[in-house]
Amino acid sequence: MSIKSYKPYQPITGVITLMLLMLGFTPVLYADAPIKVILTSKNKTTSQKNVPLFSVGTLKMTALYDLCQALKIAGNQTPSEITLSHVLDNQRQFCKVRPQNHFVTVHYGLDEAPFKIIQLGVSPAMIGGSMYLPPDEVARFLTAWLSRQITYNESNQTFHADFSKPKIKPTLNDTKSKNKYLSALPIKPKSTYDSRFTIPAYVIDEKANGAIMRLICNRPEVEYEFIRPNKSGVAYLTFRNATGDIKNLTQTFSDGLLKKVTAIPLKSGGLQLTLDFNIKQYRIKSTEFKRQPNGDDFLLHILSDVDVKEIYKTEKQKEINKLLKHDREKWKLDVIALDAGHGGKDPGAIGYYGTYEKTIALGIVLEVGKLIKKHWPEVKVVYTRKSDKFIQLDERGKIANKHNSKLFVSIHCNASRNRAISGAEVYMLGLHKTDAALKVAERENSVILQEDDYKDRYKDYTDENLIMITMAQSAFSQQSQKIAELINDNMTRYAKRNGRGVKQAGFMVLWTPSMPSILVETGYISNPKEEKFLKSKTGQKKVANAIFNGLKKFRAQYERERRF
Repeated sequence: MSIKSYKPYQPITGVITLMLLMLGFTPVLYADAPIKVILTSKNKTTSQKNVPLFSVGTLKMTALYDLCQALKIAGNQTPSEITLSHVLDNQRQFCKVRPQNHFVTVHYGLDEAPFKIIQLGVSPAMIGGSMYLPPDEVARFLTAWLSRQITYNESNQTFHADFSKPKIKPTLNDTKSKNKYLSALPIKPKSTYDSRFTIPAYVIDEKANGAIMRLICNRPEVEYEFIRPNKSGVAYLTFRNATGDIKNLTQTFSDGLLKKVTAIPLKSGGLQLTLDFNIKQYRIKSTEFKRQPNGDDFLLHILSDVDVKEIYKTEKQKEINKLLKHDREKWKLDVIALDAGHGGKDPGAIGYYGTYEKTIALGIVLEVGKLIKKHWPEVKVVYTRKSDKFIQLDERGKIANKHNSKLFVSIHCNASRNRAISGAEVYMLGLHKTDAALKVAERENSVILQEDDYKDRYKDYTDENLIMITMAQSAFSQQSQKIAELINDNMTRYAKRNGRGVKQAGFMVLWTPSMPSILVETGYISNPKEEKFLKSKTGQKKVANAIFNGLKKFRAQYERERRF
């Protein structure tokens, strides 16, 4: 789509450029003639700055952060997003722009949900640590956000933002929430306030350059004294021969100019309010306290400067803490998926004495589940099957994903023509590094032949796509390897099995889970002695204990590292 007219691109190079940006490729920037950025402020004064313009393929783009700085829109840039800040309707708003994302979100606080979403015609490109957009696209989304006339003239490369004219009608639905202070203490008729108190309540109205505090008063003859804020940002309001609703007047605010108001009754029959201002983020320039003209209420005017850097620092810390909390909750091992290999019409490998792999796998899985429920009652166990049922390979991982599992453990038994081979092996997803690993994967993957639509269902399961899936799951590979190592060690220690090591292969059952995933070959049922052990209740419990103890060690290490 064309950036300006939103009609299809004519030159093929424009399409290629957009595709490269969408795919995350870093194209070369070629300097062009700069943009003239003209800003007309509210008092109709005009300023002008030049901002570099670059050619990216056939697109003309400019650094979003530099352009907003020229418009005197406060901003903070990180490798993951740009956060813009501006005061609209006496309330600060934050606008978040992210690379390779067509949606701009607008928030009243960095830790609050967005109240407005603006869609971009072109997603921002991150090039050399800066975020780039076509200037007319910037003009369009700033107009939608700020409701001001902001235009870009491509012919003379002039970007103009006019804040002196009245706000234009928003192009998008703007579901604004009320000022949090006003919604907490709305202005109501005097008759609705508690008449038993001289000062029953107050209302705080945050402004761009300070705040106005209105103290509701039910009597005209109240005398008062105001002590201005000291170096610590603490001010005192004292009312003689007055009473107040102490519980209602005492408030703590999470953000804004005023942090806290503490009300106490005086023995002399008066009332004192202690006002604690946020001098860390705001510099108080002046204060004025007086009676409201033609009324009984009191007005406190506070004029201040905003420390934008400090606000960003505080808001960013809030956001970081929120993300850390979310991350801890997200990665707690509170859901574990257990997959019993094969089942139903697919028996899996068949032992020397005729034992089915599907039977042993289910028995061990159920034992592992019992141990998890006994020792970790807070952990949810998800079974891909709890009975002799056939489940398609790709459905097993989908079941785990559906329940937001944090770990996927698939249980199997191995087999070989050499009946002397014994021992356990633990696999993680990856390219087959040995012929033996390839053969194991081929045997386990052959179950797809039991599925009627396997040709269409698994047409994308190619060697090339295996490489892509392995890369996509690289975030989980370290955890998968650690679990595999611990279970392999415990198979020798607790189950007295010969641990044959950790290996990787292209098991289809490990393709779909979006979490750390392993496949445990608990032993060779082609070996008569090992088959006898694995089909016994004692043997299955020993193997289950080995697997659970490996999980227990991994969980302890994992959650200790993340300080859960």
